[in-house]
Amino acid sequence: MPHNRLINFPIWQGKAGEGRCQISLFLQDTGNGLNGLLTGGEKPHVGGVVLALPRPSLRGEGWSADVYITPVPGHKDVDVARKVAALLACELRCSVVVTAGIHSDNLSPEELSQIICHCETLTQDALAALK
Repeated sequence: MPHNRLINFPIWQGKAGEGRCQISLFLQDTGNGLNGLLTGGEKPHVGGVVLALPRPSLRGEGWSADVYITPVPGHKDVDVARKVAALLACELRCSVVVTAGIHSDNLSPEELSQIICHCETLTQDALAALK
């Protein structure tokens, strides 16, 4: 895979939301892929790791990603990390690793939806900055 233009952006970081629903995304350009950290809530931690490797779509339309997920048992942080890593890998056409850990006790369905939305917003903001 040829080296891409990300080398001009050695780091990107962003935050979205407030309080127990605040999410942070940090991206580091390794020179041959991105290493990301997606954390937030009241108790940031390591809840899992996702590796996304871009490839041409099997349908011959655009790009897709092979995604490998390693959750810490009992953690669901990788659900949002999978979406973040896959989209970044497809759009930027580079390998992406995202370590994720987001936790706040007793989240309501509305707060969980906010967190998911913040992760999507941060991903779009990162893409806008890195493309």
